[in-house]
Amino acid sequence: MPELSMEVKEVKDIVCYALGSFARPFDSTELIRKIIDSLRTTTGSMRGDLLIYQSDMDILFFSETSSSDSGSKKQAKINIADSQRSAAVKALKSGYTVLVDDVTESGLQSLSPGSKTLLAVPVIYSDCIHGVLNLEHNDVSAYDTGTVTWIEVTCSILASLLEHSYQSERIFRLNQRLIDSMTGNLADNDPQYRAHAERVSSMAVAIAQKLGLSRKLVEAVQESGYLHDIGKAGVSQNILVKPGNLTADEFQEIKKHPILGRFMLKPLGFQTEVIEGVVSHHERWDGKGYPRGLRGDQIPITGRILAVAEAFDVMTSEQPYREKMTREEALKDIQNQAGMQFDPSVVEALVKLDLKNM
Repeated sequence: MPELSMEVKEVKDIVCYALGSFARPFDSTELIRKIIDSLRTTTGSMRGDLLIYQSDMDILFFSETSSSDSGSKKQAKINIADSQRSAAVKALKSGYTVLVDDVTESGLQSLSPGSKTLLAVPVIYSDCIHGVLNLEHNDVSAYDTGTVTWIEVTCSILASLLEHSYQSERIFRLNQRLIDSMTGNLADNDPQYRAHAERVSSMAVAIAQKLGLSRKLVEAVQESGYLHDIGKAGVSQNILVKPGNLTADEFQEIKKHPILGRFMLKPLGFQTEVIEGVVSHHERWDGKGYPRGLRGDQIPITGRILAVAEAFDVMTSEQPYREKMTREEALKDIQNQAGMQFDPSVVEALVKLDLKNM
């Protein structure tokens, strides 16, 4: 294989970066945008487009467009039936790369005035054509064999990213329905469940932001705050709605809900930080909590935050076994438990919040 040019090596780096992204959460739209822009700039193309095929409407719509001309007009779609002279349509229908060295002699149309050579590569995952990558250049010898090869490799990565994105969205919607069903069952038996979950989630986010946590952790705190009691869907409803004190056996049953929450959420692909928040929100700073008896920094930060947020909400809400506290009383009680039940730094963050506006 001939030595790759610097531009093609940079394209290779993009491919490697995309491959590495599968192992971690990523915004596929942002990554695809970067790949299209980098492909255009590293090859010196006038423009680059990712066109997504919508079979039900028989169109190619412009998902991402990168152009060296900031004033260049961006199209919205290409109607397949009306665009038989388009290189992109030809690549879509044939399933093969279309390279046009000289637009004027090909009879095909370019998208940008001044384009002399066109490259259209189908974006295929398995047997499914998701769309076409379109590149245009003002140099008739711009796309040599090595460059075309790496662009085709990049298109296979784009296809995988698109497939991953579609499947992730599908799984997310299925999971959301499942979660809604479980929380709906809980809400049917406990009308305050959903409101409590939303308040805990909101306060936990405020605490996390006050602590200066990363965006990823703040989002994990938000999700785990809303789902922290999801494991109660696996606890007897007679126990959950029982008025008065619980027996020792009933309390042991209630104490299973963090572990049950973990078993429910883990198969659904939730972040580790979200699951750890759910399973550890009843751990104590002094190691006397449950279900694992973790102590101090052994407790995940999401769990430490939720412990404080939930305690504050429970104290300041109506309960069947006692009257609710004022914000000031609850705050004082929590401060008294700093270093014993609660992480002192989390309590300090709570104290700094403007609780009147929450």
